[in-house]
Amino acid sequence: MPSPTQISGDKTPGQVFHLPVRSKTLSMAEAAVHLGLPERRMKLLALLGTGPARTQAPDGKIAYRREDLELYLTALHEKADISGTEMMRRRAQAAASRQRALELGQIGSKTGFPDPDPFMMLATGADARQHACFFVIKVMALFGLIMLCISSTPLLRAHFN
Repeated sequence: MPSPTQISGDKTPGQVFHLPVRSKTLSMAEAAVHLGLPERRMKLLALLGTGPARTQAPDGKIAYRREDLELYLTALHEKADISGTEMMRRRAQAAASRQRALELGQIGSKTGFPDPDPFMMLATGADARQHACFFVIKVMALFGLIMLCISSTPLLRAHFN
């Protein structure tokens, strides 16, 4: 049987194994920087049950996988009918400031964060309003049902006694 170096034609001895790397999870603040959003907007999206897919960190806090964040970005850009090349161009322009903000966030500094991305603010704002409206309707229906149950009991006793 030929050795791996004979198969690949490489003259150096040994073999390199590329093992799958586990995806790094980001905290909510790091995910907000990655998306170009303020942390408050990320918390609102998580509260409303929308936004990128969430996982749970070992310490029990909300965490985000990079792949899920990229899928969410792609979905927002497709929804707005923005091409993939334009999306990549815009992301590349802000890459240095995002990287600097991620490094500052890891050392605990809250200063020096880039301004939120206007497109992301608009796109997530529409998503948040849609889910907030549905959330308010559910709360109002639940409140109405509770009020109906509470208020009808004394009236029924007065009529049937």
